Amino acid sequence: MKNLLLSAIALFAALSISFGQNVSKIEQAPSWTWFGIDYTHCYFLTPMDFPSVSDLQEKIGAWNDLILLERDKFIEKTIMTKKRKIKYYVDMIKERNAEIDVKSRLMEDGFKTSHLETEKIQGIVDTDYNEDDMEGIGLVFIAESYSKPNVAGAYYVTFFDMKTRQVIFTERMLGKPAGFGLRNYWAGSYYKVLKNVGKKF
Repeated sequence: MKNLLLSAIALFAALSISFGQNVSKIEQAPSWTWFGIDYTHCYFLTPMDFPSVSDLQEKIGAWNDLILLERDKFIEKTIMTKKRKIKYYVDMIKERNAEIDVKSRLMEDGFKTSHLETEKIQGIVDTDYNEDDMEGIGLVFIAESYSKPNVAGAYYVTFFDMKTRQVIFTERMLGKPAGFGLRNYWAGSYYKVLKNVGKKF
């Protein structure tokens, strides 16, 4: 029993050191590359709250475009600092999002609000983010769900090494939506998450 306890303590200490090193690597990086919000694993609850499939498809593109159009609000005032530049590479995510079968992503099932796991994120990055000739730290929000009943947008905030596609850090974060109209309402959720990321790093 004592040996098991000591092993558990040693494992926790090792994980804590690794986490600290990863956070330090992110914090000290002179730049991050913003990939956008990946909606290919996202479910929208409920169909009553997203009544138009075509409108939702348009909004998936609009939510990413809004960050670029108003980058002073969404990027410069949240995650950019005097010591850190933000680069942009959004084409890959935009192409992936354009292929989503939106109708299949509309759900009544409340279990879909938290269907991803931290362990799955590395597989997503390995399999889907196969861009070559890029180096440095990439940042992507992997959207998990937009739930009107829960009044929350759920995202896996993920930093990864663009050359090796190794996930450096990932954490599930919730943002409370707010704003007028479907676009601005859910944009409010990722704006709050971006602010949290800026505070954390």
